[in-house]
Formats: sequence, C-alpha cells, structure tokens
Amino acid sequence: MGLFKKPSHAILRMVQSVHSCLPVKGIARPIFVVGCGRSGTTILGTALSRHREITYLNEPRKLWSSVYSDTDIWPNSTNPDGKLVLAAADADSKRSRKLQRLFRFETFRTGRPVLVEKFPVNSFRLQFVRAVFPDARFVYIHRNGLEVARSIERMCDAGKWYVANPGKWERLAQHAASMRDTEELPGLCNSYYEKGLLEWRLSTEAIEDFLAGQAENTFIKVGYAELVKDKIDTIRKVISFIGLAEDSQVTGFVAENIYRRSSEMGNQPLTDTEKMIGGRYLLVDQL
Repeated sequence: MGLFKKPSHAILRMVQSVHSCLPVKGIARPIFVVGCGRSGTTILGTALSRHREITYLNEPRKLWSSVYSDTDIWPNSTNPDGKLVLAAADADSKRSRKLQRLFRFETFRTGRPVLVEKFPVNSFRLQFVRAVFPDARFVYIHRNGLEVARSIERMCDAGKWYVANPGKWERLAQHAASMRDTEELPGLCNSYYEKGLLEWRLSTEAIEDFLAGQAENTFIKVGYAELVKDKIDTIRKVISFIGLAEDSQVTGFVAENIYRRSSEMGNQPLTDTEKMIGGRYLLVDQL
C-alpha cells in the first residue's frame, strides 16, 4: 500500500480551481478532434488516448461550461441561453486564460503532456476555439453524409440523439434557418434520417469553411473510409501530425478495434431531397 491516498474528488476540484486562478502558463498546442457526430470521432479519439504521451478529454462539457457557460446546451443545463454556435467575438481573454490553465491541469493529473480533446459540437465553434486557444491544431475526420445520417437515424430509433435531447435538433434547425443557403431545409426534414443529413451538412460546411482559412500545418483531414481501409498508416499519419513517436498501444488498438463495415447505402443515386439537404459536400463516390 502506498504512503499517500488518492485525493478525493472534492480535493481534486479544489486544487483545480486554485490552479485555474494562478498566474501560470496554460496548455500549449492542444489538439482538437472534430467532425460531425457518428463520423468516427470517438474511435479516433479513443485510439489516440492509448498513446503514452497523450491526455485525452472526451467531450469535457463541464470543463468548458465552468468557464464559458454559453457552451452548455445539454439536457438539464442550468443555462437556458446556451448556444450551439459561438464566434471569436464570444471569447474573453481573462476567461480564456483560465480555461487554458484548466486544460493544462488535466495533463498534470495524468503526467501526459500532449492534450487531445474530442468534442463534435466544437465543429460549430471553431473560430471561438481558435480565439480561446490561438495555437490549437485540429484533426478533422469526415465520413460520407448518407452513412452518417443512417447512423444518426439508428441512434434516434434507440431513443438517443434527438429523442433524448430534443433541444439538439431545435438548435440545429434554428442555425440552418439563420443562413440563406439552408433557411428552408429544416422544413424538408421529416425523418430522423433527413435531420441527420442536415446535421452532417451543417457540421461539414462549418469545418470546411473554417479550415479553408487556416495554415496547412495546423490541421489534418482524415477520411473515415481511409481510416477503416488503411488503419495503421492512417493513424501513423495522425500521430506524426501531432508530433509524437509511434506507440504500439495505439497501433495495437487500431488493429483490433477498427474494421471494415459494409456500406448500407449501396450505389443508389441520390434523391432530389438528399441533394437539397446534403449540399455541396455530399458525394456518392466517398462511399
């Protein structure tokens, strides 16, 4: 038995709170895994979490909302004014420094210096994330929109996604209605599949538009199909982008847990409704 007991949750949170207020450096060059939900963000993030130098944060809602309450849009939220979309103007230097220190504190807890976060909702907040973390880098995983929409549909049929969190669809619909190119699309979404396809479009366009204005060395794009087909080479590219040496725990996890699934979409031509909802990035040759 060790000489020291593991600190209680309450003590840990107290230390975390004190640390966030100290004039110390925040996290440097954090990595954000982004992409529409059901695009492979979880499996990619989980694989990276196996690396001996990576501290992995899986959708750290409380960490964000403890500093920026507007980020809280989840069921049982205490902030009814939470926003799906946040811009650079929503960032505040004082609060951002606090969040930077909180992120770095997480690496102190684990002893792993490189921080990787997976949080699909940040796809709608990338200018905000860049303002909070100016030296952030991004790993963008993208998947064919039809497959994503079917996956979201299955989640809804199981009582999850829009069913468990109706506010999620309401905010997506409001966001779509606020833009000229998509303002009429929520009215076309009469099924979970169509709602999922619109979510994919909004996420994809938000990410692609953001990355178009970023330096090439600050992001990497990973196709879900590429990850499944060439899993070892693909994960090596991601690890190299992050700036780390290969870790057998990561490649071993990928080898055992990522496998090819047959596409359920077949080679059917897109319907007019799919074309309208899916937009310019909906390409059948991605399947």
